[in-house]
Amino acid sequence: MKNFIYTILFFLFISPTFAQKADTIIGMGSKLKVHVYYFHITNRCATCRGIEAKTMQTLDSLFQNNFKEGTLVFSSYNCELPENSLLAKKYDAYGATLAITTYENGKEIKTEDLTNWAFEKTHKATEFKTEFALKINELLKK
Repeated sequence: MKNFIYTILFFLFISPTFAQKADTIIGMGSKLKVHVYYFHITNRCATCRGIEAKTMQTLDSLFQNNFKEGTLVFSSYNCELPENSLLAKKYDAYGATLAITTYENGKEIKTEDLTNWAFEKTHKATEFKTEFALKINELLKK
């Protein structure tokens, strides 16, 4: 049941998918500050699923207003699907990859790869949530 709820929440958050053109997110205007990307392959292990779940749990529990305001977006992509190949290549995603891209006035500024950190923290739920939330807060304040 818990997985079902997370799946529903996941689709609620990624349903407003926006097309990308150059380094500007179409439809987001200058509000967008942080875009969290999670890439995965078709056949995923428990650790990879855990990283995505903890990411979504943290964002869902602490950043609801940012989603509503349009300052924060979360997207999950299967990097093995042809329609995601360009985006996966841009983020050098070939498997489980957690990346955060910051924006200023609708323009992409910087991308940070948190994959290694996520794998280190995925079995420490409290640390994952606390540190990830601090990182997102820090980026939203810029």
